[in-house]
Amino acid sequence: MDEYSRPLKKPEARHRYWHIQKAERDFFPDAHVVFKLKFHGKTYELKVNHKDDVMTGQLYHTHHFLEGDQITITKKAKNSYVLDAPDTKPYPELS
Repeated sequence: MDEYSRPLKKPEARHRYWHIQKAERDFFPDAHVVFKLKFHGKTYELKVNHKDDVMTGQLYHTHHFLEGDQITITKKAKNSYVLDAPDTKPYPELS
């Protein structure tokens, strides 16, 4: 699998995390291993925690993620990914 795509659930958008289901767990690095995620020209360093959640608070500094927003993550290399989130909007003061 080179791509991971799905809509965000309400708790994920509100509490700034993505829960990774067991079926997709192999797409991401092991727990606590830092990986790079490129989003809108900026690279973020994230990791999966012990509960299979990716804490995404860093992404909220520039964009607002809402329930139902589609996220598509493409694997580019080992521990290197690109995020496409066409439904998200930049915060008005940043645009």
